[in-house]
Order: sequence, then C-alpha cells, then structure tokens
Amino acid sequence: MKVVSKLALTAMLALGSTALVSTPALAQKDKKGAAAKEDPNALKVGDAFRKAAQPAMDAVQAKNWAAAGPALDALDQVAQNDDEKYYAAYLRTRAQIGQNDMAGLTKTLPILIASPRTPPNELPIYKRQYYTIVGNQALNEKKYPEAIDNLTKARDAGNNDFDISIALANAYAATGKPNESVAEVDRAIQTVKASGQKPPVAWYQFAIPRVYATGNRAATAEWMKKMIADYPTKQNWRWGVLVMRGSADSAGGRLTATQRIDLYRLLRTTKVLADQNDYLDYAESVNAAGLPWEAVAVIDEGRAAGKLPAGNADIGRVYASAQTKSKSEGSLTPLIKQSQAAANGKMAAQTGDAFLASGDYAKAVELYDIALQKGGAATDDVNLHRGIALYNLGRKDEARTGFGQVKAAPAVDLAALWMVALDLPALS
Repeated sequence: MKVVSKLALTAMLALGSTALVSTPALAQKDKKGAAAKEDPNALKVGDAFRKAAQPAMDAVQAKNWAAAGPALDALDQVAQNDDEKYYAAYLRTRAQIGQNDMAGLTKTLPILIASPRTPPNELPIYKRQYYTIVGNQALNEKKYPEAIDNLTKARDAGNNDFDISIALANAYAATGKPNESVAEVDRAIQTVKASGQKPPVAWYQFAIPRVYATGNRAATAEWMKKMIADYPTKQNWRWGVLVMRGSADSAGGRLTATQRIDLYRLLRTTKVLADQNDYLDYAESVNAAGLPWEAVAVIDEGRAAGKLPAGNADIGRVYASAQTKSKSEGSLTPLIKQSQAAANGKMAAQTGDAFLASGDYAKAVELYDIALQKGGAATDDVNLHRGIALYNLGRKDEARTGFGQVKAAPAVDLAALWMVALDLPALS
C-alpha cells in the first residue's frame, strides 16, 4: 500500500506565497541620470536593462503570460551584472509560478540560490521551493535515493510540512528501509496532531505492517494502540489482527495452526468475527485440533448473531462432527488427577487447553499452573493460553503478567496483541 501525498500541491502553495519574498527594488535615477541614494540595497542596473525590464514587469504584473515570455527572454539577453541577472531570474519565477511551470522553476530557482544578491533571509525559501519540486519529481519517476536526498534538503531548508514526511516514508519504503519509513510516518502524524487535526487511518495502516516486519513487537503493539485510539472501530481492530495472521515475522516464520486458532480466539473475544467464513474456518480449525467443545460454541454464537445461514451444509457437517466428538470425550474432570500425577506438565497443558476450549476458564488456569510447575510443556504456549483464560475471567492484571511471560516469536506477537486488547476502548 502506498500513502498518498499532496506534495505537488504543497509545493505550489509554498511557491505561490509571495508574501515571504520581498520584491527587489531597482535603483531609481534622478533627473541628471545619477543613481539615487535613498535605498542602499536597491539593485544597480544599466539603462538597457531598465528599459527591457519595464515591459517584462508590466506583463508579469498583468499576468499576460503570452507577452511575459518574450519580454523575459529579452531581459535575459541584456542582463550583465549580478544585480541584473538576479532580478531577471526573480521576475521569471513570478511568471513560472503564475503558470504552474514546475519544469521552468527547476531551472530558474538554482539561479536565485546561487546569486550573491539573493537576500540571506530569502535564500532558505528558494531552497525549500527548489528541493521540494525536484524531490517530488524524483519520487514520481521512482528515483527514490534522489527523492530522499532532495526532500531531506527541502526539510533542512525549513519545509516541515507533513507531506514531506509522507513522501519520504514512501521513498524509504521503496528502498527497503522500514525503520526510516515508519519514523517519517510518525513524524507526519505528530505534525498533523500538533495542528489540532486527526491523521488519516491509512497512515497507521501503512506503518503497522512495516513495524511488524522489523520484528519489534512492542512497537507494533504501540502502533496498534495509537490507531485504535484515533479510530476505535471493529473494522480497524480486525484489520490489525489479520495483518499479523497474513504476514511473516522478521525471520520469515508464520503462525502455526494452533496460533491461528489463538488469533481467532482474539477476534471472538473482542467480538469482531466478521462473517460465515470466519466462523466456519474457526470451527473447523478447533474441531480438527481436538477441541470440539469450542467448535460447537463458536457455531452456536454465529447462528445467534445471524452470521451463519440456516441450512448451510458445511456448517452442519462441522457442527455434527463436533457434537459427536464432544459426547465421546465425556467429562474432563478425571483428567485433572491424571495431570497432577503425571511426571511432567505436558498432560496438564493439554487438559488446560481442553478446559479453555470448553469455556471453563478457571479450571484451565489451574491446569496451566500445574503445567508450569511441573515443566516439560511448551512454556510460551502455556503462558499465552493461561493469559487468554485469565482475560476471559476478567482478571486483566494477571492476564497482562501472563502475556508478558511469553518470550519467543511468533507466540510473543500474539501475546502483544492480546495485551493491546486488554486496553481496547469501546469499538463502534
């Protein structure tokens, strides 16, 4: 996804602001032809230049561009000293701005930048105009290193508009520099917020996958929080969760089947399962994983919410299979003593998963505690599932601690998302 920038418009707005640049004065002559002394900063020009300048000034002032072009060309022909060359270039930029002539400005602005007669306070203005234009052109031509160089120079010259940051974010992203790209998006967001406005949600959605791709889970979680704080909708929260499901981590690893189930649990717990496909895939996944109780519950919820059409053959097939398996499993209670007596915590972890799937979260926590005490089970998975059980019990502080015990990817990514969910605002 590419963040859209209004950089060209920004450049034109900046160029069109003549209030920041003073109109240079030509030294006047007294009746004897001597230069007047009233303004020591006035430009010193010869008679030939003064004569050629008048029709050029009149044409530019009247926005008579058809007449301005030839008049400015004639003025260039007679410009001899630095003062005359500076004024001719200045006047030409006024015409180019009036005609939105970006190509022309890229030729004329360097003359003003190099001129010794350009007032020091106006030099940064010309620089930021020039580097903004050529940086934008380079970006449009996909010359990304060149765009980065020129846009950075535009900023150094004082262009702190958010569009510079967004353009740089696009350029850095295109050159495989996600950290720099995300930093520029963050800068744009801060700039917009400082003006009392809200940044577009697209900026967050540009940054989040790139942060995740760097492997920085804490930063990914923070970006998710910031997006949801500004745009607390079910659609945006669901989008953030699914970004992780569809993306590889920084090492190229993807979620296992069990971890995909844990993402579905997150969608279910936060009430953002979307449609028949979500419910069916979720139910099929847990049923295939030996957790039929959860499959039955998910389908019941989907039907109650009107998300699962009556008579759907696939839903009916999974539901019947899950009910049969649930009955054949019988009571889970005898497994508690067996888990307590086991040599290691593997059985306790599996029994905890069964209680989690059946909705008995208190019993699940008890079994996960046994698993952690005995050892031998996958610690990250146990801590993640224990946190999920605590979350569903409303014991959020304990859940936060449990999620914080998850260390390795990709389980730590899931734990980070669950921790974001602990602080979710009401979603619309």
